[in-house]
Amino acid sequence: MPGDKFDNLNLVNLIDYENNTSLTTFTNCFNESLRMQPPVYYSSTCRTSETIQCGDFKIRKGDPFTISMFSLCNNPNEWIEPERFIPERFDEDSEYFLTPSGNRRNPYSFSPFLGGNRICIGKTFIEVISKITVPTLLAKFKFEFEEGVDPDKYEMPHNNMTCSFAPTLKVRISKEPHVFTYES
Repeated sequence: MPGDKFDNLNLVNLIDYENNTSLTTFTNCFNESLRMQPPVYYSSTCRTSETIQCGDFKIRKGDPFTISMFSLCNNPNEWIEPERFIPERFDEDSEYFLTPSGNRRNPYSFSPFLGGNRICIGKTFIEVISKITVPTLLAKFKFEFEEGVDPDKYEMPHNNMTCSFAPTLKVRISKEPHVFTYES
């Protein structure tokens, strides 16, 4: 029943490959997380097979360049309030689905795995596995910020390939499962 709380809800038995595609809210949250923190910030080095003009930039045939996934996924011309976590951006019925000017987004504005011939080979794998792993972890463990940390003001460490240190996450993990509330 809506509003009911479930202790020890066995999510593992509720999630399988067949219903994996119906987890819309989870998928929207997953995509929004990838948009804000792409798994890789830059592509591998690319080269063009011919000289092209890209806005004010001329890229000569053979010139090396990289693509910033972080910049694509956080472009304020493509995303309303890109610094905020808004999973509804991926819901076609949401006001956040469109660009700030009201147009459809460029399909490459969300490219955490790139696309076309260079799409990440692990894209489908991580999409399926995360829909099983994350609910399982949430069903078995409780994740919370350490005492004294304000979640609204906490600045998450940025995923960065060139990072030379291991960032500190101020969270506590305990073996108490979360209490889930069903909302229709």
